[in-house]
Amino acid sequence: MHHATRIMPGLLALATFAGCNTDGGDASLPTTPPTKVELVTNTGFRHVGAVESSPDGATFYAAAFDEEDRPGVFAIDVASGSSSALHVGEPLLYPADIAVSCDGTRLFVADMGLGVPDSEFGDPVEPLGQAGGIHVLSTNGDSVERLSANGIGRAAGVIVSTDCETLFVTGWIEMFQPALFTVPVGGGSARVIHEGAPLVSPTGVHVDEANVAWVMDHGARNDSGEGLLFSITLDGQVSEVVGGLGMGRHGGVSLVPGGTTAVMPVVNDQGMGQLVTANTETGQMSTMDIPDIAYPTGTAAARNAPVMVVAGEQSISIATFEASE
Repeated sequence: MHHATRIMPGLLALATFAGCNTDGGDASLPTTPPTKVELVTNTGFRHVGAVESSPDGATFYAAAFDEEDRPGVFAIDVASGSSSALHVGEPLLYPADIAVSCDGTRLFVADMGLGVPDSEFGDPVEPLGQAGGIHVLSTNGDSVERLSANGIGRAAGVIVSTDCETLFVTGWIEMFQPALFTVPVGGGSARVIHEGAPLVSPTGVHVDEANVAWVMDHGARNDSGEGLLFSITLDGQVSEVVGGLGMGRHGGVSLVPGGTTAVMPVVNDQGMGQLVTANTETGQMSTMDIPDIAYPTGTAAARNAPVMVVAGEQSISIATFEASE
């Protein structure tokens, strides 16, 4: 499958990104693409999907499976490369995305639930009692509970707003209608920002200081091929940003720690891993080969440190930045 990217002129300038994982005001944090990607660890977990970083960049978190194929959330100490399971098994069914609270004490886990493939889209359809949901997990692993999010049939992606008060969630209404939602971080009724076309199978989500959501979609297609990035405003206006993205299982998108540059892990038409980067002010795009990462799936930036985490199906790596002159 060909995965050349096609950017829609002007759309990346719709908002001034400050980053869902960043404070947006620290001039010492990088705004340009990462320059180096190095392995942190490839043991202690399997089938990594989404990843997240602690605000200080010292700990990475991964939605993955253990050696017995039980779903879980894993913590990786960046300095030592050691990994440990924060929580494995029920109530987790298929953890698809992770977001960290601004104070670094809680993880919000979007769980897609279990089911059989849908004949049209190939997405899981939840049988009764297998609905997944959004779980709140302590970063020290001592508690997990379900977040009340009335109106969300199935959750696929989750991120915390820059003001720390709201979750932006991608998923489905009553399982069948793709949508973007917001819900308070403490739980409550979800607000539907947009539902239906052009969304098909939304996953990874990023949000800027203007509350513009940037949504990766595996199933949406344009002339460049399958896999699109959309921007969606709070009033539900949807714009196509980049097309023909060969996403991994999760399909992550994140800004670099200082904002401005969006980063998306993809697979090119030769089957090799790449980071596609886009300057959100100028629309300039570039790619960085990551040949040592098989099947890249997700990425996330630390809120307060100049590092990013990049996941492959069986690896966790750190992306760093050259110091500016």
